Amino acid sequence: MSLIETFALPEVRDFVKKHAGDDWQKLLLSADRWPGLPVREIAVQVQCRRKAAGKLPSWVANPDVIFPGVVPVEQASSERAAAWKAQKMGGQRFADLTGGMGVDFLACHQRFESSVYCERFPEIAELTAWNLRLLAPDPEKFSCIPEDGLSWLEKTPGRFDWLYLDPARRDDGNRKVVRLEDCEPDVVTLRDTLLARTNNLMIKASPMLDIDQAVRQLEYVRNVYVVAVDDEVRELLFHLTPGEASPGDGIAIETVNLLRSGEQRFSFQKEAESESVIGFSAPLNFLYEPNAAVLKAGAFRSLGAFSPALCKLAPSSHLYTSDEWLPDFPGRSFSVRGVARADRKDIAGYLPGGKANLTVRNFPMSVADLRKKLKLEEGGEDYLFATTDPDQSKIVVICRKIPLPLP
Repeated sequence: MSLIETFALPEVRDFVKKHAGDDWQKLLLSADRWPGLPVREIAVQVQCRRKAAGKLPSWVANPDVIFPGVVPVEQASSERAAAWKAQKMGGQRFADLTGGMGVDFLACHQRFESSVYCERFPEIAELTAWNLRLLAPDPEKFSCIPEDGLSWLEKTPGRFDWLYLDPARRDDGNRKVVRLEDCEPDVVTLRDTLLARTNNLMIKASPMLDIDQAVRQLEYVRNVYVVAVDDEVRELLFHLTPGEASPGDGIAIETVNLLRSGEQRFSFQKEAESESVIGFSAPLNFLYEPNAAVLKAGAFRSLGAFSPALCKLAPSSHLYTSDEWLPDFPGRSFSVRGVARADRKDIAGYLPGGKANLTVRNFPMSVADLRKKLKLEEGGEDYLFATTDPDQSKIVVICRKIPLPLP
C-alpha cells in the first residue's frame, strides 16, 4: 500500500489529527500501543509538519498533504523565497528539471502557460504530484514526470522560456557539498547543453558558494540573486542566458532579505563595487549593520550609492553611520548613545543593569572574550558594537535598536 493510500484510511487520518501535536519520538517508542496502525510513517509526518510549520505554512495547513521525508523538507525552499523567485520568471513554457518537493515549482509554474515538473526518485515524484494537485490553483497547466529531468529534456522537442535546476548538494556518502561541480547534476559541465534548449536558465546554489567563482565557471550569468529569509542567507540564484559570455564584473547583483515586516532590497553592479566611493567617519547619530544578503554579496563600498549621507566606520569594519536616520537601509538600524573604549569602567555608565547584546566587527577579541572582560550579561535593550574607527582605534559603540516598521 502506498503512502497516499495509507493516509487516505479514515483510522489513519483520525490518528494523525489526534496526535499532530505529539512528540514524534515518543510516538515511535509507543508504537506497540497501536499494532494496527503505521505509527512509524505517522511519526515521520508529525516530524515533517513540525519542521515545515514556519517555512511552508500553506502546506502544513492542508491536512491531506503528505511530506516525502525530513531531509526533503529541510532542503526545500521556503514559500516566501519561492514566491519571490517566481517574480523573476515568466513566459509560455517552463520546466523544473530537479523537482524535489515541488515548493519552487508550485510558485513558479503559475507564471507560465505550460509547465513540467521532473523528479528522478519515483516515491518523491508520486507524493509531489499528489501534493501539487492539492495546492495548485490550476493543476491543468502542468504535468509531473517521474523521470530524470535531463533524460526527459533530451527526448523532448522544442525550446523553453525558462529551465530551472536545484542540484542536489550531497555526495554519494550523504555529505554536504557546496561547489557546483560537486553537485548532482553538474551544471558547469551541462551549461552549454542546457542553454541550447532555453532562453533563460535559473540555477539555485548553496548559500555558502563563492559567487565570483561560480560566475567565472558559468560564464553566461546575467544576474545573481542573493536571497535571505529573516536575515539568514538561504540561497543563491544564477540567471543565465545564451549568447555571448558575460564579463564577470558586469553582472547585476540583487539582494533581498525577506522579513515578516516586508522586504529589504539592494542592487548593484559587480564592476561598480571596486570603483564606488564612500566616505569614512567616526560614529554619528545612527549606526547601521547590513543584512546577511548584502554582506554575502560583498556590497561593502556600493552601499555608498544608497545615500550620500552614509559613511563607513573603517574599510574592513562593514558598519555604517549617518547624522540623519535612513529608514530604508538594507539591514538593522541603531541610535547611537555613546562611544567608549573597550573598558568596563568606560561602559558601565551606559549599562547600569550590566546587560547588553554584543557584536564584534573588525576587532581583535571574540564576543565571548570581550563579554568576559566587560563582565556583561547577554540581553537587554542595549547593543554594543566593538569595532575599529577611521583612525584605527578600537572602540565600542553603545546603541539602541530602532525597530522595523510593522507590516
